[in-house]
Amino acid sequence: MAAPVFPTLVKPSMETLPESSPLRQMFPETFYSNGNYYSSPFGRVKYWILGPADGKKIVLIHGISTPSFGFKNVAPELVKNGFQVLLYDLYARGYSEAPQVSYDPNLYITQLALLLQYIHWSNVNVVGMSMGGAVAAAFSAMFPHLVDEGVVFLAAAGMMVLPKPKQIQNQDPVAALNAQSTIDVTNQIRDLQTANLPGYQEAITSSLKGGIITGVHWAYETLGKTTDKRFLIFHGTADPTVPYGEALKIKELIPQAELVSITGAGHALVIEEGVWEDMTKKIITFFA
Repeated sequence: MAAPVFPTLVKPSMETLPESSPLRQMFPETFYSNGNYYSSPFGRVKYWILGPADGKKIVLIHGISTPSFGFKNVAPELVKNGFQVLLYDLYARGYSEAPQVSYDPNLYITQLALLLQYIHWSNVNVVGMSMGGAVAAAFSAMFPHLVDEGVVFLAAAGMMVLPKPKQIQNQDPVAALNAQSTIDVTNQIRDLQTANLPGYQEAITSSLKGGIITGVHWAYETLGKTTDKRFLIFHGTADPTVPYGEALKIKELIPQAELVSITGAGHALVIEEGVWEDMTKKIITFFA
């Protein structure tokens, strides 16, 4: 058996692009204040910590294709209400490097656990969007001692049945997953990353195959047996990317969770006008 490579081979992040590039113009490193990097065994990770040090701590985990940019509306509102907010780019997205490994649940939950250790947070409340919801579930099930009060799932994946390969052959797998998305800004960010980040598309494809989108039933089942945490589910009834039925699956496995069905809402709950505002208020109340 070949000897393992250490440190892990990585492909570069947005950090190496010229500041004049369209991608960095749309999402500059200083988009959020108080940003920094930490070096993990799987590459450099970009993170930001916003809000008062004595505030209740929340981590926001973004989805499969859009980096932490997607929380541009939600994060400031949480800070205004006294929370301390941690944002970070998942490996191969945004300003975090792309390790040449399988993008499975182990990679994603280890990324967050190492980050919390690095910034000396003993526990945190967890909010995950889309694939980030699956990461939130897997992380909370594996490391319950690192979760403070509860977990919020926003249009969460983790138990999806994806189209068969022949149905998405010769098609960008993210485009196939987001085929009916109408949120232009997230599509722009996705397309610019595809064009400019050499490890991005590989990470997307690996994520679709590695089980984080389809194979974390075990995590939701584990959380369903949890009595010392609280759970909140938000899902749009018109979500074309992660169908509303996925929320019903989560609710079935976590019966103690509160399900908030948002009539007519699509997938991008964190930026959809008329949706993110009320949703954020409910999150604030949930953790207050």
